[in-house]
Amino acid sequence: MSEGIVLLRRRGEERSAIARVDAAAVELLASGQATTLQAARAEVILADLCEQREHMAALLADLRGRAPIGEAQIGEANANLITAINKGIVQIDLFVAQARAYAEEAIPAGQVGDQIDL
Repeated sequence: MSEGIVLLRRRGEERSAIARVDAAAVELLASGQATTLQAARAEVILADLCEQREHMAALLADLRGRAPIGEAQIGEANANLITAINKGIVQIDLFVAQARAYAEEAIPAGQVGDQIDL
């Protein structure tokens, strides 16, 4: 029955973030990996947030692992990047907490983020 869900979008919205989330959520729902569209959306959003956090952590590790170049401007730029990335990771962690709270309302107990960990 869920395979018949067709999300209608206005022209130009096909490439929007919400359209991408909805398309992935419908796939989860159709394959039986989610019980409701709302729960599927929550899982897709959580997975995306966790992926972004992993990417930011990899960037941070790369920056921290670089040998000092000795140029003050480059050192200052790297320090600023490290600070910005740290702030970004903290913000993503806050979004993940909010998404998990939302998911707990949308997904039956025991299924929230089973395969998604930070």
